[in-house]
Amino acid sequence: MLNAFEFVLGILIIVFVYKTIESYIKSRSAPAQAGAEKTDLDADLRALEERVRVLERIVTDERYDLKRKFKDLED
Repeated sequence: MLNAFEFVLGILIIVFVYKTIESYIKSRSAPAQAGAEKTDLDADLRALEERVRVLERIVTDERYDLKRKFKDLED
């Protein structure tokens, strides 16, 4: 029969092994998650770059400048 010390020691060993395995599994899956997050950030960055390009085209367009001058005359 187990005495109280052996019982507590057994529980502590089980918890230690569980936490070690859990930490190992998390560390193996972390790079995959980081790669997915990086891919999402890259896609967001490309979308923002495209939006800036469109806005630059609109603002540097001569017709935009002409429309703005007409609007200023109306006010």
